[in-house]
Amino acid sequence: MIGKLRLQNFKGVREGEVELAPLTIILGGNNSGKTTVLEALFLAPNPFRRVPYATAGMFAAGALEALHRTLQSTGHGFLFYNYTAENASIQCDDYLLRFIKEDQHIYVTTNKNIGFSHRTGRGKEIQIIGTLSLSSPSATDLISHSYREAIIENSLLLSSKLAGMSYEYLKDNWPLITNVRISEKVAKDVSQLVHEKYVDMTIEPFFGGTLSINALLEDGRRVRLGDTGAGVQSYLIAKILYELEKPKVLLWDDIEAHFNPRMLSSVAGWFSDLVNENIQVIISTHSLEAARTIAAAEEKAQICLLSLEENVLKVKRLTLKEVDDMLDAGIDVRVAEPLLL
Repeated sequence: MIGKLRLQNFKGVREGEVELAPLTIILGGNNSGKTTVLEALFLAPNPFRRVPYATAGMFAAGALEALHRTLQSTGHGFLFYNYTAENASIQCDDYLLRFIKEDQHIYVTTNKNIGFSHRTGRGKEIQIIGTLSLSSPSATDLISHSYREAIIENSLLLSSKLAGMSYEYLKDNWPLITNVRISEKVAKDVSQLVHEKYVDMTIEPFFGGTLSINALLEDGRRVRLGDTGAGVQSYLIAKILYELEKPKVLLWDDIEAHFNPRMLSSVAGWFSDLVNENIQVIISTHSLEAARTIAAAEEKAQICLLSLEENVLKVKRLTLKEVDDMLDAGIDVRVAEPLLL
């Protein structure tokens, strides 16, 4: 379990640290560092490890690169503070992951004795686990291989933005999903929280013989997964990916997005069950109501209010009573969090 995360020159955070609990609820407004913290924790085990997002090239750094791609700009330059820092680092307790920029290349190193020796373009000999490109989505521009195993406990990042990127991975693992009845279980689970009655999920031909992942309704009709409500889609995919990946650290960005109160309450109960199974859960939200719902379901929960002051991460721990008082006062953390810290 990760006790402390420290960042330096990573994305929008020049420096800062946050202590983590078995269940950590990261609360804050837009551009307060919430997503940055989760993405750092997603990369930390190894940016080159396999992840369940096939359209991103099946490696963690590629998944984030696809999320951050803008117009024609690609590559991994977004990992560096202000896009101009020469080094960036993610530290989880005593484990350190570093990104070193040199020309168009990014060398990835750790403080563990793993990887292989490599001579940089400037003639420096360093031990790396792999190389990223500053401007290309390719993971290995300089070398034909990289270290692929998780170095610390594996993490899984979930979000509504990532949901659609998992379709190919689900297709490739469909025999496992169906034969151990994961699809049936999660379909019936979500049916208790919405009006539709789903009994299973299928992969079947659609128009023109193309394949589609569908939610199977009780009356036999099929609804493409992409055409279900965004909350239903996120819920189904999250549960399936968790069962396939079995991460030791579960990350979920903007947990409240598209969820009705019943779905959010169900997810809160699931998180409590995971914590009791020694799975660390770290989620982000800008909703005080969502933070309260999730924290109230688990006594080991910790609520952290985040803010960025001159790109330095600031953290304040909140009690449930403080959250209740803020709700009673009608405070919106999206505009008020600097005043609360």
